[in-house]
Amino acid sequence: MRMRIKISPKKLFIDYIPMAMTGVLIIAFAIINKQTFFKTLPTIITLFVQILLARANRFGFLVGGINAAIYGLSYLSDGLYFSMISALGISFPIQLYSFFNWSAKRTAGNRTELKRFDKRTWLISIGITLVGWAICYFGLSRFFADALLPSFDTFQFASGIVISVYAARRYVESQYMNVFVSFVSIIMWVLICLSNPSNVNYLIISFYNLFMIIKASINWTKQYRR
Repeated sequence: MRMRIKISPKKLFIDYIPMAMTGVLIIAFAIINKQTFFKTLPTIITLFVQILLARANRFGFLVGGINAAIYGLSYLSDGLYFSMISALGISFPIQLYSFFNWSAKRTAGNRTELKRFDKRTWLISIGITLVGWAICYFGLSRFFADALLPSFDTFQFASGIVISVYAARRYVESQYMNVFVSFVSIIMWVLICLSNPSNVNYLIISFYNLFMIIKASINWTKQYRR
């Protein structure tokens, strides 16, 4: 008896075709630029992580946590020290916590119960992000003389912490914030690639992340309304 796997046209065109195209581009440019396997691997894993997170699947945090550790080591080789600290010291443990927290808050339908926050929390989150960025950029970046694009790197660091905490606490707004941060990430990697084209994989995955995070924002909102 043959087992047939049915894939809806919607998932095919919105999920799998963009993922496959992005994967092909990443591998192609990795070969052209002779990029190491170690730097290519996390971008490939990210493709699967983003699909899981876009569907509000808790296993996205588990795989994402492991991938954060790989990203951290890769950032270290690029001189993105704050991004490295964020990936290894913050994203890795928070995503593991997120997986267990989301697992504990499942409903009878095996979906995780999501939350929303008010305008006051919006203002607090923006304020914390800006203050954190200012502390890192004006107070700490001087200790990393050879840091690459410290203004962007420190912003990614500060905003990443805030977003990770809110995502762990199951707030839908974490993905809204993530959309803006993804735009900033694209700008950062464009500037990096102008001087070092071998990092084009990270630029490609940044565009893919933006696409999937917008999807996540929509899907998380729908799941909250359910």
